[in-house]
Amino acid sequence: MRSLVRWAVENAPGVNVMVLGTLVAGFLSFLMLRREVFPEFELEVILVTVPYPGASPADAEKGVCQPIEEAVRALDGIKRLVSIAREGGGYVLVELNSNIRDVQKMVTDVRSRVDRITNFPELSEDPQVEQITFREAAIRVAIIGPTSDDPDAEIKLRGVAEDVRASLLDLETVTQANIQGAKPFQIDVEISEETLRKYGLTLSTVAQLLRRENIEMPGGQLKADGQEILLRGKNRREIGEEIKNLPVIAQPNGVVLNISDIGEVRDEFDDSSNINEVNGQHHTVWLCDDRQVLDFFTNLSAVFSTQ
Repeated sequence: MRSLVRWAVENAPGVNVMVLGTLVAGFLSFLMLRREVFPEFELEVILVTVPYPGASPADAEKGVCQPIEEAVRALDGIKRLVSIAREGGGYVLVELNSNIRDVQKMVTDVRSRVDRITNFPELSEDPQVEQITFREAAIRVAIIGPTSDDPDAEIKLRGVAEDVRASLLDLETVTQANIQGAKPFQIDVEISEETLRKYGLTLSTVAQLLRRENIEMPGGQLKADGQEILLRGKNRREIGEEIKNLPVIAQPNGVVLNISDIGEVRDEFDDSSNINEVNGQHHTVWLCDDRQVLDFFTNLSAVFSTQ
């Protein structure tokens, strides 16, 4: 220690150079330091979601959660698996060890294992694998539509919201935009009691026919030289116009009746009591500090006000 002090006293210019270099390095590091007003927090938790419409919690546990656990349990770096089975689907939380350096690689490995599962139920939908991330919204925008109970008005309002979201994502300063407070889409199929009696049908029978025809199911594997090809049958319809063409009744004379022939199919929303208002007034409200985004909403409001 004494020798170090003696060297510092005898070499004052060298000490000054070292202090100056430290100050310069600290200043440059400060300039290059990543700073976020609304930081994004990523947990070391991977969420696997598999929707299973119409399934009970017991069916979701047996058909969804257990196959996922068996597929990913052997991966290195997993600390704990937590399965949640509920009506309409199953969820599996994959908690990773804190010493995992590349979490995205683990997400890819989990997604690869889940995609290779071939014994999911036929009525289950495609699995979704994502890392749980917490984000704080920087700007909240309210898009107000006319007060009406007409489903078409709500669908048009949702369409406007989708257009605004797409336009926001085109801006260089916007990396993510999500729609909040919107009801989930739902396809309603209405068949009169007279029509059901005419063809000897019941609502449960029609529901079973729709589930049977509107499915996406695995078809096994096709092995070739040096490769394996996964086969999957896709007949799932996403909108009402496609559901209308599903066959329901095959008559003895060869005539096939579709859903549109015996009932009405409409694209609507879930029957949930979800009400969103902004001060009870019909105007668009936004709060923003970014000049580019503010100008965008100003021009957007002027466009929609003239329509």
